[in-house]
Amino acid sequence: MSNATENTALIEFYQERMKADWDLFFSNSEKTLPNYWEYWEEFSNSWRVPIQFIQPIGLDSPRYFESLEPLLSKLDSSPEVIVPPTDWLHISWIHIGFLMATDIMWSQVETFYVNASPRLRRIPPFSIKLSGVSIDDKGVVYVGVYDSGSYRDARKQARNGVPKVYEVLRDSNEFVDGRDIFIPKLAIGHLSGEGNRQNLLSLLEDWRTVEFTTIDLTHLQMARIPIMPHDHYASLDVVAQIEMRGENYREGYHN
Repeated sequence: MSNATENTALIEFYQERMKADWDLFFSNSEKTLPNYWEYWEEFSNSWRVPIQFIQPIGLDSPRYFESLEPLLSKLDSSPEVIVPPTDWLHISWIHIGFLMATDIMWSQVETFYVNASPRLRRIPPFSIKLSGVSIDDKGVVYVGVYDSGSYRDARKQARNGVPKVYEVLRDSNEFVDGRDIFIPKLAIGHLSGEGNRQNLLSLLEDWRTVEFTTIDLTHLQMARIPIMPHDHYASLDVVAQIEMRGENYREGYHN
């Protein structure tokens, strides 16, 4: 299969997943909308702090968000959606775990970076296209991210270098029959539990196929994301930044 054919198939898969999320959410007859932060409190073991590999594009590339501003402004004025500040907006491409005694100790975090970075440097710099809007059943409003599969490559390199990442991805629902079916998303809002589904549909439907912007990327990051009950969007704490140098990079390991 040629690269062009593979990329076309990947785009179609991303679009199908976005449509499936949309259809599932808006076919739900439940009148009450989900409150995303109720889900997060449970998922995070009562507000434990996550460690993730991310792309903090709101922090690194705020100028690219001009094309998103009309949508963000519209969402921010609605009772249904809580919109993060621009510098919080990021793509989470591996959720490693939470800082807690039964999951990740802070002393381990440096080893994740040290073991992953030689491999991640082999990823060539790439571009992402932000296009289309959908919403998932947990209450995350997101923009589609088209990356030609680069984040899957990065996830492969990270899991080959970091045993903890290997375990997390192996056991996740993003791996099916040994294949990574991850699709990157840019979360731009979280449902508050207020308002109604029809109003939300009216807010989002005109943006479903809008192409917003293309962003050139040169680095990958790992971060501590201090989501707290009283401040859901505290500043991202980027603990490692890894320059992408391309597949010929070999420094630091021998396989």
